[in-house]
Amino acid sequence: MAEINVTNNKDTTHIDRRRLVLQQPRFRLRQKITFVTLALSIAVILGVFLVGYFIAFVLPPRELVVRVNDVKYTRGDLVELVRINQKTADFFGVTFDASSSVFESLQTIVENEIISQSAPSYGIIVSDEEVDLQINSVMKPTADLESGKSEEQIVRETRERYASYLNTIQIDESTHRDIVRKTMVRERFRQYIGDSVPFVAEQVKLHRLIMPALGEIDIMKVKFEDAKRDAKTSQALSVAFGSVVREFSNDTPSTLRRGGDLGWIAKGVIPEYERDFFYLEPGELSDPVKNKENSNQAIFFMISERHMAQELSVSVRDELKTRALQEWVNEERSNYDVYAVFNSDIYAWIFKQLRLSSTAPTPTPDPFQSMLNPQ
Repeated sequence: MAEINVTNNKDTTHIDRRRLVLQQPRFRLRQKITFVTLALSIAVILGVFLVGYFIAFVLPPRELVVRVNDVKYTRGDLVELVRINQKTADFFGVTFDASSSVFESLQTIVENEIISQSAPSYGIIVSDEEVDLQINSVMKPTADLESGKSEEQIVRETRERYASYLNTIQIDESTHRDIVRKTMVRERFRQYIGDSVPFVAEQVKLHRLIMPALGEIDIMKVKFEDAKRDAKTSQALSVAFGSVVREFSNDTPSTLRRGGDLGWIAKGVIPEYERDFFYLEPGELSDPVKNKENSNQAIFFMISERHMAQELSVSVRDELKTRALQEWVNEERSNYDVYAVFNSDIYAWIFKQLRLSSTAPTPTPDPFQSMLNPQ
């Protein structure tokens, strides 16, 4: 029994000493410092993670890229419009030039906002009912599919098709209606501004030849002079020019098939080259003009005929209306507080978003493509 008591006393003494050590202030302080340091380290790691997440995923879509007066558009708004165009191009099997689409979408946002803010002062307003009518006219079944169906069934199918469309394009109805409204306003304003475009104007029958800037230009000129030597009519001049086009031109296949014939052109249709061809005499070859799309190429123009007063075709007049609207927007822009920023960082971020969405299912036909890409 005595041995047992001795052992118990020893154990008790050992436990008491350990308790005394733990109760010492210095040990408790070290313990607190360890816990605090560990907690701070975890907080810093979590903070870095949250800040990185916020910078990488939350801030970019909200970053301002366009402001017209008090109306603001973010990166997210810009990439949404580009993505709609991308999906539409994918469906129709056409090449999607993301770089040009990004810049065009940015320009469209600015222009449409200026037009939308200006339109009411010109009496141009699109109501909710008109937006409904526009959407229904596009989404309703075609005449042959409507045959034998009740009005209620047609309405239901129209709504279902619209819902399917929004789901495919992956935008909400409010956003889509805003796009439709602004596109309708733009088109009405284009027609309003376009009323100043004449129905009759001076026009020239234009022909074009594109060749390397260091190509056999002198030989081409000699052959054209020989070919047109006995040309007395517009048709003969066209044939003469077509002969050198087929031998020397690097133009598009469709233009080559037409012998370089670009058709009847009025002032304002090709303003960037107008001074180089519009006042040529029939049969006169222009000086070499640097191709604005390829500095290594030279363009030669020739007109085969001129009419001082000829009725504009529907397509030419429509083009002139579009250019008239563009000129109006360019002039009106100075009356607005417009902020627009675009840099390599934004460009790279948008391309990343487009790549992330490229795995999405192929969209159904986009009946609003002509509206999203106004004339």
